[in-house]
Amino acid sequence: MADNIVQAFVDVSHRYEQLPCAHFERDGSWDFLTWGEMRRKVLALSAALKRIGLKKGDAAVIYSKTRYEWAIADFAVMAIGGISVPAYHSFKLKKLSHIIRDSGAKLIIAEDSELFEIAESSVEFLGKTDSTKILSIDPCGGCQNLEDIMMGPSDEDLNEIAKALESISADDTATYVYTSGATGEIKGVVLTHGNLLAEIRSIEQIFDFKSDQIGLLWLPLAHVLGRMMEVYQLVHGSQTAFANDINRLPKVYQEIQPHFVCGVPRMLEKIHARVDEYVSKRWVLLRWIFEWAFGVGREFSKLDRKHRSIPLLLRLKFFIARILIFSRLQKRLGGRLECFICGGAKLKKDVASFFHSVGISVLEGYGLTETFAAITVNRKDDFRFGTVGKPIPGSEIRISADGEILVRGPTVFKEYLNSPDETRESFTRDGWFKTGDLGEYSRDGFLRITGRRKEVIVTSGGKKIVPTMIEEALSASPYIEHVMVYGDERPYLTALITLNRSKLLAYLRKLGVHSDSESDLALSDDVRRVIWKHVEEVNANLASFETIKKMEIIDSSFTIDGGELTPTLKFRRNFIALKYRRLIDSMY
Repeated sequence: MADNIVQAFVDVSHRYEQLPCAHFERDGSWDFLTWGEMRRKVLALSAALKRIGLKKGDAAVIYSKTRYEWAIADFAVMAIGGISVPAYHSFKLKKLSHIIRDSGAKLIIAEDSELFEIAESSVEFLGKTDSTKILSIDPCGGCQNLEDIMMGPSDEDLNEIAKALESISADDTATYVYTSGATGEIKGVVLTHGNLLAEIRSIEQIFDFKSDQIGLLWLPLAHVLGRMMEVYQLVHGSQTAFANDINRLPKVYQEIQPHFVCGVPRMLEKIHARVDEYVSKRWVLLRWIFEWAFGVGREFSKLDRKHRSIPLLLRLKFFIARILIFSRLQKRLGGRLECFICGGAKLKKDVASFFHSVGISVLEGYGLTETFAAITVNRKDDFRFGTVGKPIPGSEIRISADGEILVRGPTVFKEYLNSPDETRESFTRDGWFKTGDLGEYSRDGFLRITGRRKEVIVTSGGKKIVPTMIEEALSASPYIEHVMVYGDERPYLTALITLNRSKLLAYLRKLGVHSDSESDLALSDDVRRVIWKHVEEVNANLASFETIKKMEIIDSSFTIDGGELTPTLKFRRNFIALKYRRLIDSMY
C-alpha cells in the first residue's frame, strides 16, 4: 500500500501501462497519453525540477487552466516531496502575489506568455527575482518551458526520484490549496499525502469507475472538487479527458463521450435551461410529446427512487419515452453518460429530478477545501434529492447545539498556512473541525445543508434568519438567475434580483409584450409584476419576519469578473452589499 499519492499513481500506471490515461485536444482533434507515457513524463519533469533546485518541502505554484500538463506538473512537484500550490488562471497580480508570498514559492509554472508576464510582475513586486524561478507550459518568447527542461532524464536522475518517492510519508505536506475567499482574504489550507490518500480510498468505495471509462474534467484544478477528481482519476485508474473551454463543452460531450462528469450546479442548470428553451420553440404537438415523456420520466423516477416496483404499463411508457425523447438528450451528452457528480453549491431539486427522470443520475455531495472535497455524497443506489448524501467511509459528522456541521476523520486538513490562531479557532476542544456550515439530518440519515453561520442575518429586531433557504425558494422561478437576501441590522428583509433574460423575453413575447432592449427588462413594470408575484408566493410559506418586503431588480448579472461571485460561484455578500449600497439603502 502506497504511503504517498504519487507512488499510488505510479503503481496504477504500471498496471495499465498501454491503456489510455489522459485525453487532450490539440490542433482541433483529440489525442491521448497512455498510462506509461504519463508516468514517464511525470518522472522526467520531476527529475528536471530537482536538477534546477526544487527540494523536498519547497512550494511550486501551478498557474494555468485545466490541461493534462497541469496534472503532470502537479504530480512531478509532489514526487520530490515538493508542495503543489494551485492558482486560478483568472488571478491577477494582487492575488497571485499573495499566494507566492504566503506559500514561500520557489517556482511558478505559468501556462502561457500572458500568465508568465503576470507571474514575472508578481515576483518583481515581491522582490523575489533571485529566489523564485518561473517556467511556462506553452513555448513563449524568452520563457523556459517544461518541454525544454524535461528531455531525457538519466538513469541516475530516475534513481534519485525513486529515492525521493520512498522518503515521502503520509504525514508530509502534499499541497497548499487556497480557499476562494467568500468572506475575506484567501488562505492556504495545508493538506498531507495522508489526507489525499484517505479521500481517494474512501471515494473508491463509492465510485468504482473502470480503466475503460472516461471522466470529463473541466473544473479549474485550483477548485478543490476539480483537484480531487484529478487525483482520484489518476490514482484510481479511470481515464481523464481534460477540457478548459467552457463554451466548447456541448461539443466536447459528443467528441469524448464521457461516462461520468464532475461539475457544479450551474453546469446542470444550463443544460436544463437549454432543454427547456428548445422545447418551448417546438410545434404544439412536439411540445406535448416532450411534456408527456418528461411526465412519464418523473413518475418512473419517483417510484425508482423509493425502490418500489414499476408497473408494466409505466415500464412500457418509459421505454417509448426513452426511444422518442431521452435518447436524444443522451446523444447530445455523448451517449454513454451514467452520472453527474455535483458539488460546490446547492443543486435545485427540480434539476436533479429532471436528469434522473431521463435516466442520468445526479449525485450531489458536500465537502470543503479543508477536507480535500467530499465528506458526504449521494450514492447511485442510495440517494435523496435536496440532500448531500451520507458520510463517506472514515468521516464522522455531528451537528452542534447551534446547528453547525462538525467533522472528524483522516481527510481533515493539518492547519491553515501561517495562521496558528485561526487553525486553533477552527477546531473544538475535542478535535472536531468546525465547518461554518449549518445542517441537519433527515430521518433516514441524509445530510441537508441549511446555510452558513457567517451568513445568518440578524435583524434589528433580533430575529435570526438563514438567507440561503429563502434564496433557494426565490431562485426556483425560471425568470430569476440570482437572488441575494439582505437585512442585517435592518427592520425587515429585502432582495436584490438578477434576471434570466432569455426566458423572460420569451415569456413576454407570449403575452404580446415587446421590449426594445434587454436592458429595459429591469425597469419594466410587466417584469416587476411577474417577479413580485413569485416573491409573494414564496412569502406565503414563510414566517412573517422571514418575508421579503421589498425588492430591486439589477440590470446585469452577478459574475466572477464583476466580483459578485467567487470562483466556486458563491456570493461574495460583503462585496455585493457594498457595490449596491445605494440600491439597498433605497429599500429602507
